[in-house]
Amino acid sequence: MSGYGGSPPPGWQDPYGGSQGWSGDPHGGDPYGGGAYGAGYSGYGYGPPGMPTKPPRDANTVAALVCNIVGVLLCCGVLSIPGVITSAIAMGRLQSDPESARKLTVWSWVLFGASVVFGIIFIVIYIFVVILAETNGYDSTY
Repeated sequence: MSGYGGSPPPGWQDPYGGSQGWSGDPHGGDPYGGGAYGAGYSGYGYGPPGMPTKPPRDANTVAALVCNIVGVLLCCGVLSIPGVITSAIAMGRLQSDPESARKLTVWSWVLFGASVVFGIIFIVIYIFVVILAETNGYDSTY
């Protein structure tokens, strides 16, 4: 018995008509045409290791979802509701359609920003109206 990577036993014939790379060297004679070990191939029929595929980054989408939910709960942001919806749809599309998920995430951030801006404008107007009402002699202590 020859063991792993060695030559086949004497008298053995390949049923497929080739030598299948039995040269005695475990890294030489690649049956899949990969070449020698030093040429960038492992000699076992696999190509060189490439760059690993980058998984879609969902941290931005999760952050947009959380910020929009906080905007709905704390600030009563009306525009945060569509922001929650768009970021939830984006999370569903991360694996199947990353380009669409990226666009939806951008839109959810835009809606969150608009909600914050409108919230600040509303607070400024509210404070201005309260100060104006106080200076005109309206008493709110009844």
